Amino acid sequence: MIVDILLLTLERFLGYLPVLLVAIVAAKVLSLYMSEDRIGVFLKARTLKKRNIVEASLLGLISPGPLAAYLPLLKVLQSGGLPLSIVATFITSQTLVGPIRAFLEVDVFGPVFFAFRVVASFIIAIGIGMCFQIFSKQITPKVNNSRQR
Repeated sequence: MIVDILLLTLERFLGYLPVLLVAIVAAKVLSLYMSEDRIGVFLKARTLKKRNIVEASLLGLISPGPLAAYLPLLKVLQSGGLPLSIVATFITSQTLVGPIRAFLEVDVFGPVFFAFRVVASFIIAIGIGMCFQIFSKQITPKVNNSRQR
């Protein structure tokens, strides 16, 4: 039974390997055009507009790569005045959906499922950002005791 499970897993992995390779290449191409610095400048420049939470959610949806790459940049921007509502919106949106997952999910569950999940994740991220905006006085970020270079 274990051998059957392993063979089925290997068979499915090999079947998804071309899709996975395309997803990795697409994510790399996106990351070439959208560096962490560009995302930071975009988020910081938009903080004065009313639609900033929507834009942060959209940016999170299309940001390639893992969230860990963006967290240090978001911390620096937040320390420089970026509202926590924008940070929370971007983190939520980027965590729930990422371009690299699109290829796999569409292949496994279909495009309608993926489209619905993207819309739902977009709305959830906006809701999180609005909650952070409403409760911004009660939510304080962690402050580092020592300055790092």
